[in-house]
Parts: sequence; C-alpha cells; structure tokens
Amino acid sequence: MTDLRSKTGRSRLKANVNGYAQNLATGRALLYRKRTEGKPGKWVLRTAKDEGGYSFEVLAAADDFAEADGNAVMDYKQALEAALGRTSADPTKITVAEALDDWVKEKQRTASSDKQAGDIASAARRLSDAFPRATLRSLTAKQIETWKQAEVSKGKDPRARSATVNRQLANLKAALSRAAKLNAYEGKRAWLDVEKFDKAESHGKRMIILSEADESALIAAAASDLAHMLTALQMTGARYGELRQVLVDDLNGDRLEIKHGKTGPRTITLSPRIAKWFADRAGNRHTSEPLLVRSDLTQWPDGGQLKPTRRAVASAGLGEGVSTYTLRHGFISRKLAEGVPISAIAEHCGTSVQMITDTYAKYIPSQVKEWFA
Repeated sequence: MTDLRSKTGRSRLKANVNGYAQNLATGRALLYRKRTEGKPGKWVLRTAKDEGGYSFEVLAAADDFAEADGNAVMDYKQALEAALGRTSADPTKITVAEALDDWVKEKQRTASSDKQAGDIASAARRLSDAFPRATLRSLTAKQIETWKQAEVSKGKDPRARSATVNRQLANLKAALSRAAKLNAYEGKRAWLDVEKFDKAESHGKRMIILSEADESALIAAAASDLAHMLTALQMTGARYGELRQVLVDDLNGDRLEIKHGKTGPRTITLSPRIAKWFADRAGNRHTSEPLLVRSDLTQWPDGGQLKPTRRAVASAGLGEGVSTYTLRHGFISRKLAEGVPISAIAEHCGTSVQMITDTYAKYIPSQVKEWFA
C-alpha cells in the first residue's frame, strides 16, 4: 500500500504524472503528484465528473522540503482535511454495493460474535446482488418496490415473509442514508419513499408482556451488568440499541438525551428516583464514557445482550420469546393503563401514535386483572 503520510514514505515514490491516490469516497480521491524527481510533490483533489472523466484541484505543495504552513505548503493531515472539506466532489456515483460494504464494516465493528458478523455480511451481500449496478442517484423507488414484491413471494406465508423483507429494507435504508450523510450527497433519496409492509408478522410470534413480578424475576436472574441494562430498559421504555450508545455526558439532571434513537434523537424526562439511579451508574466516570457498561467497563456491543438475556430468561423460568424488547412492551402497556396520552408515550419512546394504536390495541388477557383490578 502506498504510504503518503510521511515525508520518508513519499520520498521513496517515483515521479508519476498521474499521481498516487488515496480514495476518500467514490468519485473523490486525494492525490500526491510528483512530476519530477528531487522536487516537491503537490496535493491534488481528484473529482469524478457526471459526464465521465475527472477534474483536478491543486490544494497545496507537499511538505517534502519545506515546513507545512497549512496554506501554500501542507503535510498529509492538512491536505486530507482540506480534501474532505471540499464540496466540489460528486458522490452520486457511490453504488449501493459500496454503501452496503461500508455499512457492514461499521456494524461488524460492534458485532458480539463471529456468527453475527457473518450474518450481517450475508444480509448485505443479498441486497448488493439485488441492485448490482445501482448508485445513490440512479436507484429508483420502483426498483426497490419490485425487489420487495419478488422477495415476499419467495415464502410460503407472504405475511410472515414480509417481516423479513421489512428488516432487509431497513438495512438497505440505513446503509444508503449513512453513505449519503458521510459523503455529503444532496440528490434525491428514492429509498426514503419506499414504505415497509403493513401488519407484517415476525415468524408468527405474539407480543409478550410480562407482569411486573416476572420482570423483576428476569432482572434478578441476570448478571449484574445485564441487570443494570434491563432495569434501564424497564424504567425508560427505550430500545437496547439506543441505551447502549448513551454516554455519561448525555445525562443532565432529570433529562436523558438519546442521540442515536431509531427514529432520530430525542430527550426523555426522568423521575427523581430514576434520575438518581442513572446518576449512580455514571458515578465519577468521564463524560465521554458509556453510561451503561458491561462488567469490564466497556460499551455494550450491538447484539451483545442476546446470549446473556437468553440465559437470564431460562434461569427465571420464563417462556420463549422473552427478550429485552419485552420490557419496552411492558413500559408502553403500563403507561397506557395509567392513562398517559398516547402522543406523550410515542414521543417519549421514539415511535408513532399509529404504531402504538396498532400494536397495543389488544392486551394479553392475563394482564388485564393486574392493570385494572
């Protein structure tokens, strides 16, 4: 791999009129161009043009022989920052496959096991194969709708199959939106116009709502670090993926800022008791550290709750299908029973009024006595 970071590494490079490239994104690259041996090279931003070919913008001379001043002469870091700060590059040529590949690397970084990392890659590969030549700009809503219909028809039970397709669509949207954000893409985002299947059934499983006694038994059966996470889920109704990313700095008195919410950032209000509980978890740790940590004080990874939760469920003698999300169901259901307005619950939990209305219209009969007796 060509080393552009140091003067020593660049001194070993032969003069090359085309330059040595470090790709920043599809359609954008930082070049180190040295035309003549013994003379300083130049930092150049190479940009792909819509009609084909490239345009070139000289950023500065390289600090091969002179000290960098950040203006006429730049070191590698300064040139990289200058190139990344330019908006002239055209990211529209980023392909769906490239966006998914970048998304996979980010998701695998926090995967809890090799199996989960492999599953993430397999799911992305299937999506890449479905849109082999599409780019952020060329992909259309019609293409995605056609893919949706073809995928749902592969199952014997279309309604059950639609839940799987909805998850695949969510992955596709996440990958493309991430690529668009990171590469300053400002064009049409057709993937946002495609809606998921309504009333999809996830493998035929019914929604499970535990009694408060069963929730307490689950928490008691969990290891201490998981018990803290489960308690936080029970008290806030938030999602595991949201709370695992909350930092100490996100807790401000009775306010907890959830910056990585599934539906966008939001701030939730805590009761004095719950606020103190979170403050105790924070202790004197640095503001940049995770608020809820594992026993080794590291951040909970994506999917890291699955195995320990299954063990706690079995130890507590609870049935199949109980997961961390079950605590969210319990929180929402109890708030509804307390008479909290649906709109307030939806805002607090980062969801929609329609979702709550559709999902919680029918309560599990065994819970009615507990809530309303």
